[in-house]
Parts: sequence; structure tokens; C-alpha cells
Amino acid sequence: MGLARSLSHFAQLSWPALRYQAGRQLLALLAIVLGVALGFAVHLLNSTALAEFSSAATSLQGQPDVVLHSDAAKGLAETLLASLAADPDVQLASPILEGQALAQDVQDPQGKPFSLRVIGWDVLQGAALNPALLPQAPAAGSAPTNPLAGLDPQQLSLNPAALQKLGGQAQTVSLRAAQADSGQAHSHTFSLGPANTAAGSPLAVLDIAAAQVLLGKLGRLDRVDVRLVTGVDAERWLARQRWPEGVSAAPPPDEGQRMRDITRAYRVNLSMLSLMALFTGSFLVFAVMSLSVAQRLPQWALLGVLGMTGAERARLVLLEAALLGGLGSVLGLALGWATAQWALQALGANLGLGHLSAGMSLAQGPWAAAGLFGGLGLALSLLSAALPALTVRRMPVAQVLKGLGSSSGLSTHSALGPVLLLLGLGLAMVPPPPKTWPLADVPLAAYAAMLCMLLGGIACVPWGVRGALVLLRRWPGSQRHALVLLVEERARDQAGEASRALAGVLVSLSLSVAMLVMVGSFRDSLTQWLHHMLPADLYLRSSLQVQQGGASLHAPLPPEFLAALRSSSVVQAVEHQRSDEVLMGGQRFALLAKQVDEAQLPLAQALAPTTAPLGACRAWGVDRENRPQRDQFLPSSQPHSPAMGQEGGEKWAAAADLQPTLPKSDRLLCQIPVYISEALRDSLQLKPGDTTEMHLRPGLPPLKVFVRGVWRDYARQSGAAWMPLDAYQAWTQDQRINEVKIWLAPGQTSRQAQAALRALAAQPEDIEMADSQELREVSMKVFDRSFAVTVWLQAVTLAIGVFGIAASQSAQVLARKREFGLLLHLGLTRAGVLRLLALESALLCGVGCLAGLGLGLGLSAVLIWVVNPQSFHWSMDMSLPWPRLLVLLLTVFTAGVLSALLAARQAASKAAVQSVKEDW
Repeated sequence: MGLARSLSHFAQLSWPALRYQAGRQLLALLAIVLGVALGFAVHLLNSTALAEFSSAATSLQGQPDVVLHSDAAKGLAETLLASLAADPDVQLASPILEGQALAQDVQDPQGKPFSLRVIGWDVLQGAALNPALLPQAPAAGSAPTNPLAGLDPQQLSLNPAALQKLGGQAQTVSLRAAQADSGQAHSHTFSLGPANTAAGSPLAVLDIAAAQVLLGKLGRLDRVDVRLVTGVDAERWLARQRWPEGVSAAPPPDEGQRMRDITRAYRVNLSMLSLMALFTGSFLVFAVMSLSVAQRLPQWALLGVLGMTGAERARLVLLEAALLGGLGSVLGLALGWATAQWALQALGANLGLGHLSAGMSLAQGPWAAAGLFGGLGLALSLLSAALPALTVRRMPVAQVLKGLGSSSGLSTHSALGPVLLLLGLGLAMVPPPPKTWPLADVPLAAYAAMLCMLLGGIACVPWGVRGALVLLRRWPGSQRHALVLLVEERARDQAGEASRALAGVLVSLSLSVAMLVMVGSFRDSLTQWLHHMLPADLYLRSSLQVQQGGASLHAPLPPEFLAALRSSSVVQAVEHQRSDEVLMGGQRFALLAKQVDEAQLPLAQALAPTTAPLGACRAWGVDRENRPQRDQFLPSSQPHSPAMGQEGGEKWAAAADLQPTLPKSDRLLCQIPVYISEALRDSLQLKPGDTTEMHLRPGLPPLKVFVRGVWRDYARQSGAAWMPLDAYQAWTQDQRINEVKIWLAPGQTSRQAQAALRALAAQPEDIEMADSQELREVSMKVFDRSFAVTVWLQAVTLAIGVFGIAASQSAQVLARKREFGLLLHLGLTRAGVLRLLALESALLCGVGCLAGLGLGLGLSAVLIWVVNPQSFHWSMDMSLPWPRLLVLLLTVFTAGVLSALLAARQAASKAAVQSVKEDW
């Protein structure tokens, strides 16, 4: 009965008034629609990406009970299969070999080769574990073909992503792969068999014998998937086994959960960014509802005199907000669904996760997410109308009818703003939680700090208005000007209302400033990082990849090619680099072995001090496994010049030989210095000066190292370490090289040098080269593309804020018709009224712009110094893009002043003079 009565009141009382305010109501509706749509679309894309990855991981991993893999680079021996087959508790043991290859249509030699993953398997053992890898019949929906077809070593099966890359006419495919040991590449031709249904990136499935030949791993395996007999407990079975050295066995990892953990920070931050528009829109709804209520105060008072209770008036206001929020949420969900569908088709849903295929579809029936975002839009709309509804409920109806205004006693304490700002500052300084916490990589305290700062900034707007009045009084001649006196009295009397009028624009402007400063600072820091990381003229590596310990690395370069590079006349100097994986603290990280020039390091914090020069540690008479006896030195701390080449600098001693020969007090000085990335530092809780151990592979002794420094790594989030190349080679006795930096001889151009150097290779098609300028441009394009969604979200948020200030300014002007009519009666000209409004709006918008700038800079500091380091383990230097900031402020200021002037032309018309008669 109460709802029916409220709906009747809405149809008879509210609807006519809302139609008169159609422009402002449509802006509020648009704000809710855009906010809900952006949040829902981003959630759909993120959830679809995770579903796609989980599907791909499940199709490749299958459903084994136990997975055996090797910690050594050479993999597992085939003899392990015999022992598994003899175990009565083992039902199936499926051998798997993995690698990388370049694929090309043999009938189209001009086509561009593309990289794909290669899986070799025993179809008889693996069919029950990995049914997605089985070749399917050409007809859609038909049963799988005979599994024996997968035993043909001359035939391969491609998944849909690989077929899309290859084209529809291919019948014969050439695969080119490199051997992990030597880097030698070989091409093999296969006939194209029926496709498999494996999801994810391009994939080729071969018989395991053919894969061993292609990848140069005869007699070796990468892993064995084991299914136990029904009733056998996997944990107990594992406890009874005694595996050879270097063999690890465990239940299969949950790759979907691992990806959710890895991308959680990215997804949360993107979701928070997408909700900026909805958060800003809620303040626009608040401003529209507040001004709508203020404009209809006489009508509300009359309804109160006629018998409508305060609770009924409040319910009517809340009903208006509920209908607005409900309609906006429904339209927003529809727009969000359509936006996500368009993004999947046009962009492949690639919002930075990088593993999505263009052919995937949205998860069916995301009703829970739709309810969440729809409910959020409705809740924020109701929350925005709560204060106006309370004002209407408590209003003194008799006082309002007499034209004496409304005093509802809802003013906030003057100290609330500073208290909220201080609370936000304190929350921003809360240290991150321990890594063992479920949401350790989500900076919840920082988000709470930003919310407190936004609310505190809004509450401090009256302080800003009063401060502007103080400055206005000190302006020469202001005390003798009537318009200035009118502006002062209006601002002093309505300083509290300024918070409502400026809430939306203050939030949108401050968030826009924060994102602009953060993205600009990140871009400038990335530019400086590229300057440090790309000092050479050319960078060279193999175009082929090899599988090593579950990671894909670029294939080693042939030694004879490296020698030819050093002796080439177009080369002034070369510097070698070896990429690998290392185990530290039980976790795997990337290892980069190269010449370390500390002057060129993109350091995130100061280097660890040393108690003695690094060159002072000397070993004598070291002889192990036929190594020549010679004096070996740790290198000096002086950076190496590029002109010294690979042979420059002193040789490192292997820690396994060197450290036991020294007194205990001197061993620290002889530990190999490493330089770790910020992500590795945070994962292992290390700091410069700490010591730790590095494990490379079974059979190799661990290496004692000390953390010399921490560097910024914008290329990866998983952590990486640098160590001197000589130290790596002495430790591992591995002379292979993955990448080469090249400084060109004077007078050589990049194009000429690339052609000359490519001609030195026995297989030029296996060489990739790029100059530093090209790499910088590609990196910056990737950065701009990655933050394109940020720019669009920022633009939408700012547009909502600009609409908000335009709506609030025009509504305030139109609500003051009687005041302007009285001023015209008293002799003020129409031009004088326009000047008065221009001065008032300039004062209010100026305060809003300056407050938004200051608040935005504070929010950007939280983003740069708290959110990014905790979420992505990236630090950066703050830089202020003043030209863009000034354009942003000028745009918002101009929009506010112009909207007030446009509304003033109507408010200062003859109708304003006639409106004075309403009070007579």
C-alpha cells in the first residue's frame, strides 16, 4: 500500500517537475549508464580472459593425478617410463615433450612464419588424459578419428588458433626448431592432419618420436603425466617413491588459479579504474538531486502543509533516485555487454593479459556479476539521494513558505575535511600486508586512503571559498565595487552549498589529474629506463626459442657466428648476454648474465656499501675438474667501457671453489654481487647488502651471492636478477650466449650494418636484429596501447564531471530568478547581472579547479608511491605534465563559467522581473 501510494505521488507530483528538469536528469542518467557499463564490460573481459586461459591450460594439462618433471635442463630419461609401467598402482603414464618452433606453409614460401608451441605425446597413453589433443574428424560435431592416426611421425595436428594463423589452404607445414644444447636449427616437413580442439595460443601436436627428432631431444622427456589406479591416494603414493636426482613429482598445479593470482592486481586496479566513472557519476546524481530538491522547496513545503508527512516526502525523493538508478543500471548492463562483445571482436579482448584469442566468446549467463554491478548503480543512486531526502524530511515547512529558506541542521562539522585528509595520509602510509595474506598484492589501505582524501577534499571546499573571499577583499578597489560586495555576501552565505555544487567536478577533476600525472610519470620513467637498458646501437638474438625448465628462452647463438661478429669491420664492440632461470628462496626467477656497468643501472635504491674494494678479493691455486690453475680476481667496481668488448674486465672465480679457500671473515667480500629487480626484492624480502643462495640445476653447487643493488624492471612482473657474465660462466661452465649488444663502427648505418651482419650467419633467417631507436619506439607504442583504456576511462570520467558542473551551475542560476528580478528592479542592468554571475562562477570554478589540482596531486602521489609498488612492484619518479594539466584545468574552468553565463541569459530576462510578483 505504501509503495502504491508513493508511485501515485510520483506520477502526479514528481514526474511533471522532473520533465521540466529533463536536461539535468538525463545527464545524471547518462552518468549511471556509463559507470555501470564500463565496470560491467571490464569485468566481462577479465572473466572471459581467465576462462579462456583456464580452458587452454586444462586442455594441455589434462587430468593426471601426478606430474613428473625434471629440474635439469636435459629433462627426464625415457627409462623412467619402464619403472612407472611396472608399478601396479599406475594405470597410465603419458610421456610429454614440449618445445617451440616456427611454422610456415610449404606452398606459400612468401608467408610470414609464426611461432607456435609444439607438444609431442604418445597418443595411446595420453588419449584418456588429454582428449583435447586428439585429432578430430573434419566434420563439425563428429566423433574423434582413429587414435592410431596420431602415431604417424610425418603428420601433425594443429589447434584452431594455429590454423587461423596458417590460413585455410595449407596441406603441408614446415616446422623449424632449434636444439637447446647447441642452438642448431633444423626444418622438418609434415603433412597437415585433422585438427585438435585445444584452446589458447597456436599449438602443434606430434607423435613423441617425431618431436624428439625435431627438438633434438632423443631419449629425453619433459614430463610424464601419471594416472593412478582407482582408490590409490596420490599423496601416499608419492611418499613411497624414491625418484632419481633432479626428478620432481607432485599433483598437477592449478594453472587457472595461478593465473588468477598473477593477474589479480592488474584486474583489481583496472576494475577500480573502470568504477571511477560510476563513483564520479554518483556525485553528479547527488548534485542533481540536491539542486532539484532546492529548486522545489516551496512545493515540498506546500505538500507538507497539505498533509504529506516528512517520511512520505523523503520516500518520494528516494523513489525518484531509485527509478533513475534502476533505469540507468539496466541500460548500463546492456551497454556493458555490447561494449564487451565489440571489444572481443575488434580487439581480441587484449587489455594487457596478452593470452586471449580473437575467436573466444563471452561467458554465458554472468547473472551474478550483472546483479552486482546493477545493484551497485542502484545503491549509489539511493545513497546520493539520502542527504536531499533527509533535508526534505526535516525541513521547516512554515519557514520555507514564508521565503525564509530552509535550515535543516544538516551542516557538517568544519573540522571533518581536515580530519579525513589526515586519515587518508595515515592510511597511505600503512605498510603492505605479509605476502602470505590472500590479498597481499591488493593495496586496500591505499584505496581507502584515496577515498578519505576525496571525501575530505569535498568537505574542505567551504574553506577554499572563504580563502578566496579573503583574497578578493584584498584586491585593490574591491570594497568600493557593488558587484564584488554582492559576490562576497553570496559566497559567504552559500559557502556550505559549494561542496554540493562542486562535488562531481572535484572528484572527476582530481581523479583525472591523478591519472594524468601517474601515466605521465610512468611514461617518463619508462623513457629513462629504456635509455639505460638500450645503450648499444644494435641488438641481436635468435628468432628461434627452446624450452628449458618450463620456460621458453631464445636459442643459443652459434659460436662461429659470435666469432665472426667480433671480427667484423662494421662492429666496434660487442657485449654478450646469457638468459636463464634461477631458483632463489624456493621460487623461479629470470636470470640475466651480462657485463654489469653500475653507472648504467636503472637503480630503484642506493647500492649496498662495501667494506673493501671489490677488486681486493684474490684466490690462488684453484684447480677443479681440470681447470687451469691461475690467479683469479673479482672485478673492480669501475664500469667496463663498451670498447673493451667481451674480453674486457677481470675474470670471476667460481664461488664453489673460491669461498672455501678464504678465511671466514673474508668470504663475504668474495661473494658474487647480484642486482635484483623490485619484484624479486619484494617476493623474497631482500634488501641491498643481504646474502642469499642461487640454485640453477641439479648437480651444480649453489652459489653464494650478496645483493649489491635493486633495479627497476618494467619488462616483467615475475622478478629477475642480474649477475656478471664471467661469474655465470665460471659457475656453470656454460659458454652459450643468447643475445648480443653491438656498437657500430663510426660511419656505419643501422640498415647497412644489419645486412652485413646477417650475411655472416650460416642461417640468416634464424637471426633477429633491431636498432635501439626501433626498440624504443616499439616499447612506447606498447605502453601507449596498454594505457589507451586508461585514457578513455579518464575521458569519460572527466566528461561526466564537466557535465556535472554545467548542470549544477545552470540549475543554481535558474533557481535564483527572483533574486535577479529583484536586482533588476533595484536598477542593476542585465549586463550587470551577467557580470555578477561571471564573477561568481569564476570564483567558484576557480576554487574547484585549484582544489581538484591539489587533491589530484595528492592522489597521484598515492598511486605512484603506494599503489604501483604494492600492486606491480614498479617504482617510478614523479613528473608533472604541466601543459596537459593547464589545458585540463582551463577546460573545466571554461565549461563552468560558460554554462553559468548561458543560463544567466534566460535568468536575467523579463521573466525574471515578473517572477518577483510571486512573492507579493
